Amino acid sequence: MCPVGEPASTDVPRYCTRCGNELGPGSNFCNRCGQPRNPGAVPPMPYPPHPYVQYQSQRLSTVRDAIRAFGSWGSLALVILLAINVAIAIWGIALVYPHMDRHVYLFIITPFLVNFAELGGWAFMAYYVLLVAAIVASFSWMLYKSLRPFTEEIRVKRPEKGHSPLYIIATIFFAILTFNIAYYFIIELFGVSPTTPSFETRELWQIIYGYALASVWEEVVSRILLIGVPLLVIDALVRQWRPQQKMKKLSQYILGGGFDIGRKEAVLLVISSVMFGAAHVFNWDLFKIFPAAVAGLAFGYLFLKLGVYAAIMLHFTFDFLTVPMEVWSDGLAVTGIIGLLILAWLVIGIPYLVLYASRAIGWLLGRRIWPDAPPKPPRPVYASYPPVPPPYGPPAYAPTPYAPPPYSPPVPPPPQASGPGFVCRYCGAREALYADGDLVCTKCGKRY
Repeated sequence: MCPVGEPASTDVPRYCTRCGNELGPGSNFCNRCGQPRNPGAVPPMPYPPHPYVQYQSQRLSTVRDAIRAFGSWGSLALVILLAINVAIAIWGIALVYPHMDRHVYLFIITPFLVNFAELGGWAFMAYYVLLVAAIVASFSWMLYKSLRPFTEEIRVKRPEKGHSPLYIIATIFFAILTFNIAYYFIIELFGVSPTTPSFETRELWQIIYGYALASVWEEVVSRILLIGVPLLVIDALVRQWRPQQKMKKLSQYILGGGFDIGRKEAVLLVISSVMFGAAHVFNWDLFKIFPAAVAGLAFGYLFLKLGVYAAIMLHFTFDFLTVPMEVWSDGLAVTGIIGLLILAWLVIGIPYLVLYASRAIGWLLGRRIWPDAPPKPPRPVYASYPPVPPPYGPPAYAPTPYAPPPYSPPVPPPPQASGPGFVCRYCGAREALYADGDLVCTKCGKRY
């Protein structure tokens, strides 16, 4: 109960807590600086954006939409070529069947190639069938996961749940393809002629078998054995000391997908990529290590984020890129179409190479950099605006320094006569007696 003559307290301030401006009755915001009167109030509408900011935002959005459109339509052309190459791999079963007298070696990467099994006869044939089944399953799963978001991407819209696996695989392929062409162009400017295996002396079935083997088995030994299995062992050991540590499902360690790129994932990703690049020395030369290691980073990234199917499809895309030219060796139309597609993908790959490189560098720096994070526009100069009426425009005068109102102590109420109208302002008692001309509270003894 408040003392007699003292106004009831209120939580609504009379003066602005920021600039000291006196607030009008019923106002929710300061009409000078816009500070909310109550902590839970919604702030007023901000100043209108500067025309330069609007121009930069529209221009950046237009460039991004154009790049996304080229990436989406390039992905559509790539998936058509992938479907043809998958059909060629299936057709290769009939080509391999008459050659069951041959054999193939299974190997692991240490980074030296260590053979541990030899397959011949029906095992040689059954192994190729398994390779084709893995390629078909990876291609089908990629289409299934990409069907709904890719319909948005083809209309130059960013899907709500992120880009489709087809778009990610295709744009990484464009970027790596551009990087490889630029790399070999640069080293040839210095008079270096890298050696390549003699593919011309191989028969068509050998080319198809070898590329199918590389697309699947190299991903098993480089990504599953060098990234997935070590992650499983590390997480299992950490859980021995930290029982609260959560582990992924066993299928994720084998098939990949759903991993965040942390320290241990990044270390294993680099190690597997370097070993993958070094393993190419035995069939190529030293100049193959760097581009193969860069491609290994892309394969490992897809394994961690999407799954081994995505790594297999990207590897299959590179290895089978020119296989239709081997199948239809007499068709100039096939060679011309694939040549034009490669040229178009090289151009599309330039902005994506810059984008993915900036993401990798930004991850190392711990912050997003351009063009993954566009530069902030300059701060708008509101002083150059035409005057805007309040409450949306800036104040027409400089705010005065805050001066709190002078403090005045509360005035005690006048003494009251005894009876039901008396209330002691110290203890709240309602009874008092006159003594020596003063009114004395019978409870606390205070005089009035």
